[in-house]
Amino acid sequence: MSNGATYQSSYRRFPLRLRAILRDTRGFMLAEQLVSVIFIGLLGIIVAAGIGAAMSVYANITRQTQADQMLFQAVARVSDEFSYALSVEGNNDIERQSGGNEIYFVSATLHEPCALINSEFGRGIELAANSGYSNLAPTQHGLKAVISELVYYRKAKDNISAGTWTFRIQIVPENATETTVYAETTMTVKRIGS
Repeated sequence: MSNGATYQSSYRRFPLRLRAILRDTRGFMLAEQLVSVIFIGLLGIIVAAGIGAAMSVYANITRQTQADQMLFQAVARVSDEFSYALSVEGNNDIERQSGGNEIYFVSATLHEPCALINSEFGRGIELAANSGYSNLAPTQHGLKAVISELVYYRKAKDNISAGTWTFRIQIVPENATETTVYAETTMTVKRIGS
């Protein structure tokens, strides 16, 4: 046989050999292995991203729940102090707390003049009296309560009756560089016996 005849016979046998190779199930081809490795890798990435997203959502929900609980406790304690205040010092029709100007009242708990302030050391809302400091809303879980816009109406004004306190409480990160407010409320509390 000549060289050309050998070429033609191998050319005719190529489809038969290719079919035999494709039907062979004794092992995996390199392409099949690459596809399975890529598929498993993509599946791992998807699972990792899903777990990361779930953990992030869980952390956010937990932080919000903690903030709501802290707000509830802070509002209850501050409202009780203002509601049961024995008297409020000063003689202005409207007393406003701002900067270093605190509103002093006689606490039913301590039976002495005191003021509600934001702790200088980031410990939350404190009841400051001559006898010392009492923490009404301590920091928890990296969050702290902050009181602001505190006003006492000695006389009625703008649909607010006499003897009424208004204030805002916010739950913010303990870290001073963050500005996120996780929970807040504005309250109006009537002083009992006024």
